[in-house]
Amino acid sequence: MRRRQAASDARDRGSAAVEFALLLPVLLLIIFGVIDFGRAINAQITLTQAAREGARLASFGYSTSAVQTRAQNAATGLSPVTVTVSSSCPTGAGMGVDAVVQTSYQFSFITPVGAFAALFGSASFGSSALTLTATGEMPCETLPGAGPARCSGCSAATTAAWSACSSGC
Repeated sequence: MRRRQAASDARDRGSAAVEFALLLPVLLLIIFGVIDFGRAINAQITLTQAAREGARLASFGYSTSAVQTRAQNAATGLSPVTVTVSSSCPTGAGMGVDAVVQTSYQFSFITPVGAFAALFGSASFGSSALTLTATGEMPCETLPGAGPARCSGCSAATTAAWSACSSGC
């Protein structure tokens, strides 16, 4: 018996190259999507942490400028971050009063995923920038006659300074 030889005619030549050419855009889209999605999630987590840091400081009754500085410093790797103090805690604020801080950041894509998404999605998602926002909310912890005014020379700009200040207050 004779075995039949596998077909390796001219019609089979280049089929692997054609298949690769068809799958390459899909593969690149998946890789680029993973890269930009990971960057966006990292930026969102950092932004959320910055909003929480600002809300924590606002819950002690610190000034709006101190809260904004602390939240911007907490957003490491993101610049510029917009910080809005919606409500802060006055001295002697009681139960049910919360300090609210909102942060926002313009995230820009580094891969062509944003432009490709414009073909299938809304114009805002498909643009080269995406606005990320986060909100931090903490209950007020100010007591009558206590708070940052009693701590002379204390700076809320860094964690080390806050630790040094709070021990003497």
